[in-house]
Amino acid sequence: MPYEVKGVVARSKGAPVTVETIVVPDPGPGEVVVDVQACGVCATDLHYREGNINDEFPFLLGHEAAGTVSAVGDGVTNVGLGDYVVLNWRAVCGQCRACLKGELQYCFDT
Repeated sequence: MPYEVKGVVARSKGAPVTVETIVVPDPGPGEVVVDVQACGVCATDLHYREGNINDEFPFLLGHEAAGTVSAVGDGVTNVGLGDYVVLNWRAVCGQCRACLKGELQYCFDT
């Protein structure tokens, strides 16, 4: 069942952001839904809002977040319901020496 949540949205370059209702679909294969408990808007978000990265609006801001897994899609085996997770805006490679040592925060190839 899709989830309705609040999100911070930038609709056009330099315009004030708005808090809007966002519909999050059920997770597909390899996906999870996370109930976000903490989220930040970082410099990258602000660069997007200012049109410095691209100009394809609208943007949902706040890609750095943490929360608990509330739903999992088919094939998800590395996290489960209730797990506390940290969201990352770029996926780690899983193959570089940092990843292989379990130090994902130092991934060389995100």
